Amino acid sequence: MIRRGFLLLALLLASLPAAAAAGPGTGWALGAEPVAFTLDNGLSVVLQRDEAAPITVVQLLVRCGDRDDPPGMPGLAFLTARLCLEITESSTLQRLMDMGSAFALDVGGGHSLFTVRSLSRHLEPTLAVLAAMLGEPLISDLRVDGIKELMRFMQDMESDDPMQFMRKTAAAAFFSPPAYGAARYGDAGSLERIGRKDIQSFFRLRYVAGNMIAVVISDLPEEKVRPLLARQLGRLAAGPLAESRPAMPRRPEQPERTVERRTSQALVSFTMPLPELTRSSYVRASLLESWLGNGIGSRLWPLRSRGGLAYGLGAEVQPNREAMLLNVYMKTGAGRAGEARTKLALLLKTAGAEGIGSSELAAAKAYAKSVFLRQNEAREPRAATMAFMEGSGLSWRLAGEFAGLLEGVGLEEFNAFLKAALAPERWFSLQVGPPAGE
Repeated sequence: MIRRGFLLLALLLASLPAAAAAGPGTGWALGAEPVAFTLDNGLSVVLQRDEAAPITVVQLLVRCGDRDDPPGMPGLAFLTARLCLEITESSTLQRLMDMGSAFALDVGGGHSLFTVRSLSRHLEPTLAVLAAMLGEPLISDLRVDGIKELMRFMQDMESDDPMQFMRKTAAAAFFSPPAYGAARYGDAGSLERIGRKDIQSFFRLRYVAGNMIAVVISDLPEEKVRPLLARQLGRLAAGPLAESRPAMPRRPEQPERTVERRTSQALVSFTMPLPELTRSSYVRASLLESWLGNGIGSRLWPLRSRGGLAYGLGAEVQPNREAMLLNVYMKTGAGRAGEARTKLALLLKTAGAEGIGSSELAAAKAYAKSVFLRQNEAREPRAATMAFMEGSGLSWRLAGEFAGLLEGVGLEEFNAFLKAALAPERWFSLQVGPPAGE
């Protein structure tokens, strides 16, 4: 029976005007259609014009993440990227603050993403600072030791946050050696082993223009942005695309894990592997995520709306290259963790066995499309999405073609996908909270 709340909400969202949508007749549906070109040093650039505000966002993606950490050295990718974002002179930092420019860093499984936000009139001096940092980072013992201390703190923070701990534990269960978040900030042994020569070698191999992608969204016209990028990002060292270390998934050695924490809440989750990352699997995984756990009326919603069992729940896909992971989770009161685990397992088994009907599929598509468009309406997340897709081998064009590909997912095709994904023999379950009886 179709869940009417989900259908009505999804159709309402789909009917709202999408500010990011392009005009009719184009295959692109995420703002103005970008142009792509390559600088003389081999850096790939995707440029999109957005005249809504005099702001420019640059997402510079380096094709290396924690999946590329050498054996025995988890944390090297993060440590290297963090060193590249160190501003060595206080005068430079003050100048950036005066201009209103900002940098940010995100290290993932297969990428290190440097974000630049700038008023367009200050774009060139801002990029000059970034190019200088990435061209010749200061790799001193003092700075390395300082970032290692930061990484130890982040290890503690990661272990203390139930959601981060869930992602880390699931990745460790499915990937060995560590990859895709299993040991992004390293461990006690690896941080002791990593030295300046290891960082320098990793940097020289990975931080070259042929291993990078820049996605730029700006109100400035192309004829002004292209030479500006050539002057600044064209200074980055030339070099070829680097090979990535294989990170093939495995069957978890222990399909269940319970971690005792003396807290007033508990988290229960089930993680299952999805197929390797392709254009079609990415679209189907996004649809599965939306149908299963996003919003009022999703498959998980009754666990929250009836009986007050859950105060937080959802489904999320980690789009890793070799095998995506689907995390389905619930946050509940400490005394109800066992009940929550049982009911969540039953719901997933039922969803996998029953599949989805045609009306429900249409509603799920409308919801997934609306969520995707709104998540990528602002220029910073939109540029990050395109950079991730290009860096993962999916092509930046998938971002603008996502809605059309979503509509093309067939009922039989999606049912086969979700039934395989939700098969109980593929699950890894985790429970984090106080001991039973407390």
